[in-house]
Amino acid sequence: MLGLQSHTPRKGIKIRAMTHEELIQEINQLPRDKRKALGEAILRNVKEEQLAGDSGDREQSEVSREEKIAAFHRLRGMLKTDGPPPTDEKVKDDYINYLAEKYS
Repeated sequence: MLGLQSHTPRKGIKIRAMTHEELIQEINQLPRDKRKALGEAILRNVKEEQLAGDSGDREQSEVSREEKIAAFHRLRGMLKTDGPPPTDEKVKDDYINYLAEKYS
């Protein structure tokens, strides 16, 4: 069964890597208090990496921000019109005409 303490294998002992499914199965067999301790340890580790400014996450968020800016500029270009924007009264009239056509 999966232990929470880390250890180095003894000389001559071979350890094989577990698949994701095997790991989950082993974790589910642990008592509730051990699963809770394991979950807390994982969360603590993730928080420490975030506080340390893990460069992989930072690069991903910068790329994501750049993609958002590019998408904004594309959308902004799609919304441009040749003339001035319609007035509220014009939009209201168009909407009323749309509804009249739809339901008549």
